[in-house]
Amino acid sequence: MTSRPHRVRRPTAVAAALAVIPLFAACGSSDTAGASNEVEGSTVVLTTITSLEPQFKEYADAYMKEFPDRTVEVRSTTDDGAEYAQQLATARLSEDLPDVFFNVDFLADTLAKNNVTLDLAPGIEEGKLGDLAMDDFLPQFVAQYRPLADPEQVTGLPVSADSVGLYYNKSLFEQAGVTEYPEADWTWEDMYRVAEEIQSKSDGAVTGLAAPLADGSAQIVYGPVIQAYGGYVYDAETGKSGIGQPEAVEAWTTLLEPYGTASGEYTTTGDDPTLQFSSGNIAMAIASRGAVPQTQLALTDADWDVQVLPTIDGSSTAGGGSYGLSIAQTSENQDAAWAFLAWFYDTDAGMKIAQEVGGVIPPTEDGISNGTWKDGEPPPASIEIFGESARTAVLLTQMPGASASVMAEATKKATQEVLLEGRDVAEAFQEAEETVNAAIAKETK
Repeated sequence: MTSRPHRVRRPTAVAAALAVIPLFAACGSSDTAGASNEVEGSTVVLTTITSLEPQFKEYADAYMKEFPDRTVEVRSTTDDGAEYAQQLATARLSEDLPDVFFNVDFLADTLAKNNVTLDLAPGIEEGKLGDLAMDDFLPQFVAQYRPLADPEQVTGLPVSADSVGLYYNKSLFEQAGVTEYPEADWTWEDMYRVAEEIQSKSDGAVTGLAAPLADGSAQIVYGPVIQAYGGYVYDAETGKSGIGQPEAVEAWTTLLEPYGTASGEYTTTGDDPTLQFSSGNIAMAIASRGAVPQTQLALTDADWDVQVLPTIDGSSTAGGGSYGLSIAQTSENQDAAWAFLAWFYDTDAGMKIAQEVGGVIPPTEDGISNGTWKDGEPPPASIEIFGESARTAVLLTQMPGASASVMAEATKKATQEVLLEGRDVAEAFQEAEETVNAAIAKETK
């Protein structure tokens, strides 16, 4: 069977339930370097986004319980991109950055370029992470924190090896009289075919598949599909984006098919909880490992599970990405910051707690294979597929400076134009490509 999907004639009504890190703009200045101090009796200021504050407070409490003479003060900032960027800019200019702070893959290059983040590679080589060496981490996730201008540096460490999978509600399959559940060898054509069968047999009462692309900005979804069709999001050698090239247009066409074009409802946002897998009305949806806790709380009476994403032309379409932790160049508490990171990334210390309270999949081969993240009570019974997906995931493409944020907005705009205005797919995304390449050119002057 070919893996090129046919058009789903009965449109779906929803967007995918994707648990992804918010898209933040970037900023910074060119000042450099801070000092270090003693660990005992020190205070480390750790800033994270609002949505992660509760779990980081638990990490801090556990650390201070183990080391009573050390203090970790957790502060939270908004999840709004513009506000977050402004806060970083103001703090950097006033040399008032926190000692340890939230970083994210697409933001890492800008922070490094503007001398906000400390190069962690020398410290790791010196043993400041305890027994952990650079080779213990999954290299593709560490690579997201290697600056484009100096890939020998590492300006952040991933907290979790995040990847996406295919969620499916067995109870809704049974309600529709469909017994063909997702398998590891499914293609996208299989997924679309079964989704259409579910909607048809349920007379539209059940949505077969949440539309794969919420608003066009989730590169964790579209990046692997573009690559599977032979295209590229960004080529570092040429310094160009290819989101409007023929292979990418074929990918966008595939991704937008479930929305329908002639009739029915659709949405260009995934914010409405009634339009997500956890609502109990969606038979299948593409979502990250981070959606498991929410789904467990919401679908208490349903039989649901997860599977690896279907393939296209034999290629995996699982996406991945990460948020991480960095140390500020201007920190006057770098020894204390290193001590916290050494504890946090220890499999038997911080990482153990992170797996329990944060749903973290440790970004190390040992953590994926032997961690406690997959030991909880089902559902999902097949949670270990997220470890497999993490090993093979196509990660977010590292792009110069703020051009990743420009891409997010450009692809979102193109998606909405196609869905809401009926614009030609190729025309919309070729224009998006021009916008992104202009931003890249500006960043690389």
